[in-house]
Amino acid sequence: MGKKVKNSIYISLLLVCSMTVTAQQPTVAKTLEKVEAYYKTTKTFNLEVEYAMYRGYTGSYQTESYKGSMYKNGDVTQIKILGSEILQFPKVQLTINDENKTLVYNPITDKSMQKSLLDIASFLKFYKEASTKVSGNTIIHELVVKNTQLPIPYNKIILHVNKNNYSIQKQILYLSTKVPFVDEAGKDIEDVGRMVITFKTSPVSIKAPQLQDYVVLEPNKKPHLAKAYAAYTIIDQSNI
Repeated sequence: MGKKVKNSIYISLLLVCSMTVTAQQPTVAKTLEKVEAYYKTTKTFNLEVEYAMYRGYTGSYQTESYKGSMYKNGDVTQIKILGSEILQFPKVQLTINDENKTLVYNPITDKSMQKSLLDIASFLKFYKEASTKVSGNTIIHELVVKNTQLPIPYNKIILHVNKNNYSIQKQILYLSTKVPFVDEAGKDIEDVGRMVITFKTSPVSIKAPQLQDYVVLEPNKKPHLAKAYAAYTIIDQSNI
């Protein structure tokens, strides 16, 4: 076999191998589809969520952090963060703000109105896939904004997804505009920043929320606040 033929076969093999490796790389659309399916079909979970703000697109200078939670039990979901709480029951969604002492009551009249606990597939409306890699048991997708002229808060998002069950491990959100920070000397300064959100699974030991814990429905279906929320103002969106 001649040297040129050998080289040609070798190059062809390299191209085939390259195409095979590329084909095996998961696309962000397929990954997000499986992520959505995981959170919709998993009957019960309890997630601790930590939000950490960093000054700069790189580096470890953390300026603030706070914790929240995401919980699901059957057809009831609950999100808590910064004194706010969102609960979704089969026929009602409640939004509670502890600072303003308000409770928004929003009936769900159509199943299509029920949203996934993590509606991350909406990223694809505004973002395109920039790169994908697999590191151990983690799929890492980098997405960049499609139209930089739109007022979108994040110009880049990096998703870390568990390859085994398609749960989200981490999100890194890069802010599109500069925001105020306090530097090491205590001075106010504007700079770029990023928000790192990590998800950690916890044992499901809490009692599932009940609608009657928050509101009581009269015979005419008009909602009234339960005793524990008597000091709050109810905002009834039944007729909106």
